[in-house]
Amino acid sequence: MPHLETPRGLTWHYDCEGEGPPLLFLHGWGVNRRIWRQQSKYFSRRYRTLSVDLPGHGQTSWQPVSLRDIAGDIGFLLKRLRLDRVGVVASSFGGLVALQMFELFPERIGFFIFAGSQPKFSRSDDYPFGLEAARIRKLASQVQTHYPGMVNIFFRSLFTRQERESRRFRWIQTFRKTDDLPRQEALLEILNILEKEDLRHVLEKVDRPIQFITGTEDYICTKDCLISLQTKIPHARLDWFERCGHFPFLSRPHEFNQVMEEFISGRPCPVAGG
Repeated sequence: MPHLETPRGLTWHYDCEGEGPPLLFLHGWGVNRRIWRQQSKYFSRRYRTLSVDLPGHGQTSWQPVSLRDIAGDIGFLLKRLRLDRVGVVASSFGGLVALQMFELFPERIGFFIFAGSQPKFSRSDDYPFGLEAARIRKLASQVQTHYPGMVNIFFRSLFTRQERESRRFRWIQTFRKTDDLPRQEALLEILNILEKEDLRHVLEKVDRPIQFITGTEDYICTKDCLISLQTKIPHARLDWFERCGHFPFLSRPHEFNQVMEEFISGRPCPVAGG
């Protein structure tokens, strides 16, 4: 598996496949690059796909880092791989990384696809979406006392009951058993970032094509949240998947790939908006 050490001293592991316009896949908290396997396999037939393990996840090494540090290291990776005007596909926490990348080097970004992601994950008086700060802190406490079991419990909670009872979910669970466990320190640091970061001001500056995708039963990034964000960014496209939770690209990968490809190509999508 390819890897690259950045000036910060982190050794980043990644998969790079195919030829064509570049697509960068960013995962979220507690998982790794392999959750994008159905997308990288599909899109590498026409695109150059790059999926990375974020710090402390998968096989990428760990040291205390800020959101800005993570985005800066990915910028270094893109430069070394000679990838420019990248389409960024980001799940959950990966969306914060993507927005921080835009703030640091907007010229390298071609478009955004946010899956179950938003510019702020902690609720506040002026932002009634995401999770309450107390719930994020409770999860951090549970990770400290019940690691790694709590990671798997939380992962299951991100799917609907219907999804959990499917053959597809059984395959996902089997697949996850072969994954490297995320570092406990990394999980705690990223939860701290998720509680504190607010990149709404960056999102409102984005002048690139944007697609938001979520499941109608995603309790972290809700349909109402994305409708609200769309009022601030009227050029953004919104798609949702009925009876899906936080990971429609895992539970319904073929439909997700279709929605994503039609956004990239600019063709109308028959399942847009559910």
